[in-house]
Amino acid sequence: MITKKISQLVAGVSLMVLSLNVNAQTEQSTKDWIRQKIEKYGGTEATYKPQSKGATESSIKYKTFYYGGDTVKIQETRVLTGGKNITNVYTFKISDLTDVSNMSGSNDVYDFKTYKNKVILRQINSKTNEPQSPYYIDHVRTKIWFVSGTEFTKEDNIEQRLLKALKFMAGINNAKPKTENKEAF
Repeated sequence: MITKKISQLVAGVSLMVLSLNVNAQTEQSTKDWIRQKIEKYGGTEATYKPQSKGATESSIKYKTFYYGGDTVKIQETRVLTGGKNITNVYTFKISDLTDVSNMSGSNDVYDFKTYKNKVILRQINSKTNEPQSPYYIDHVRTKIWFVSGTEFTKEDNIEQRLLKALKFMAGINNAKPKTENKEAF
């Protein structure tokens, strides 16, 4: 009788542990989910009209792409009130993120932080449409504005769910040992 109860208890605990492991997110499954959502919603160009009366832009256009591996590319074109365009292209790897937050009062403006100088910023020359020399920075604040045809086809809370997934990746990245080039003596 006692042996039967112990084996039932062990089986129950094993089943509970197994069910917890099935639902746990992995690094790869999270990267895959982020990729799927960016591919589904991010590639459509979205135009944002600044609400501030003092804004220097008449509109800002965003496009988000997912490249091979875990690289995200965000193109941000600011159309200034005088008619001039400034286009910035930010490229970073999800595996380099160390912190992600969203700007207070906004669901879709993200503040991405990486290890030292892991974000590549390239400005596009408005006359030649060619990328200028890249800058390497460790921080960028931009939008990933999810649009698929119309805003009404979006999944509920997609921006907050993306933020949660990116924060999960930043937590994994922070837990990994840092391999710095050690100075030889």
